[in-house]
Amino acid sequence: MAIDVSELIPQQTTPVNSRWRRIVTPIPVPESVPVIERLRAVEPRSMGGMPPILWHEAEGFLVRDPFGNQWIDLTSGIVVANAGHSHPRILDAIRQATDRRLLATYAFPSQARLQLLEKLVALSPIPDSKAILFCSGTEAAECAMTVMRRYGHHKHSDKTGILSFAGSFHGRTLAASLAGGTQQPSDWIDRADVHHFQVPFPDCPRCPWGKPQYDQCGETCFQNCLESLSRRGIGPERIAGVILEPVPGWSTCAMPADFAAAMAAWAKKNDVLIAFDEIQCGCGRTGKLFAGEHLNLVPDLIALGKGLTSSLPVSAVIGRRELLDQAVPGEMSSTHGGNPVCVAAALANLQVIENEQLVKASAQTGARVLESLRSLKNEFPDHVQAVNGLGLFISIHLRRPDDGQPDVQLADAVAQEAIRRGVLMFTTGRGYLKITPPLSIDADAVMEAADVLKCSLLTLLTPISA
Repeated sequence: MAIDVSELIPQQTTPVNSRWRRIVTPIPVPESVPVIERLRAVEPRSMGGMPPILWHEAEGFLVRDPFGNQWIDLTSGIVVANAGHSHPRILDAIRQATDRRLLATYAFPSQARLQLLEKLVALSPIPDSKAILFCSGTEAAECAMTVMRRYGHHKHSDKTGILSFAGSFHGRTLAASLAGGTQQPSDWIDRADVHHFQVPFPDCPRCPWGKPQYDQCGETCFQNCLESLSRRGIGPERIAGVILEPVPGWSTCAMPADFAAAMAAWAKKNDVLIAFDEIQCGCGRTGKLFAGEHLNLVPDLIALGKGLTSSLPVSAVIGRRELLDQAVPGEMSSTHGGNPVCVAAALANLQVIENEQLVKASAQTGARVLESLRSLKNEFPDHVQAVNGLGLFISIHLRRPDDGQPDVQLADAVAQEAIRRGVLMFTTGRGYLKITPPLSIDADAVMEAADVLKCSLLTLLTPISA
């Protein structure tokens, strides 16, 4: 069971005053409790899943509350602030955009939208690309699936299915939810009834087919997935496209390249499209500008969001021209997609990522952090199942010694303990710690944060191991 972050009982902390961390109050701060209680009175309880820290200011890789506390941020909001919080160049772009007194344009032509779209098309690994802008990652994922279904339906009326992977996350709306997650007894819609089909993700540390370790078995693994579909009466004639995170947010470990190659060959043979959901893992997060580069595979569509602006809501779908041109005018748009202020932030963000070489920084800093954190597996072999990561997209997977299942309670407790020590985490509720600081973070700061995580885990496990 996850740690109950709904408790608003202040706990005493040990004062912290390092170069980047400062803790001077109990957590949660007593003065913040009435504000958080008022929030809970007016918004659904689904919004209460994060630790009770009252954000007041975020700058670079630091987050502050109004009470004198300061944290090294390992969340980037929720994998948003790739260029850092409140980057001066992004702030300037937003100010200049608002000064133009043009705050909404819908689908009417605008210079701002043109500049961002041209930049995305120039960066795209997909030949002869076009791109379309939305607000949320969910919108982008929905668009990608709609495009694939429209394409498949044009081939044959039954070719409308979407294939996805168990454990993935693609958003909160209905189709995005059906494409993500795992089958649960409480699901009120049978995925197959609405042409959504899932197969296991090739998570090698916990192989869905029972192999003890990876052994160049990606092609065999994919064949196992196809056979599991066949047993359900599902063949490629019913599948329009595959949507996947090339580096999933829950594992932060890339899909094996040989599995991806087998999938791509099958897709090409059967006229099935492939869409990469890079809403979390894109824009330099994994040490590559596009996470799909780790697979040596060019998809038909790419969905971007979150780190695309490091700030305001913008998402995008990049894809082959003939695919995005299927919809006639009025069939595929978004009321606030391409908002002039938001796209100014996105364009500035991409320029910052390029000019400050943040993709390279992500790869180099992430490698240092990963090397440090991997020692946890040797220090706590009964409790640490795996430490995975690419770039600054890192996860520590904890397990219960008695049955090997994800230790949700321990992971969320470590996140809470780290917060009391000046390192900002979010609770995942899934038995792992997620480390996704801004790509611009000072390497010494993130190493300090990694040491805090180690100490937090040691503090919580010492009574257990003693």
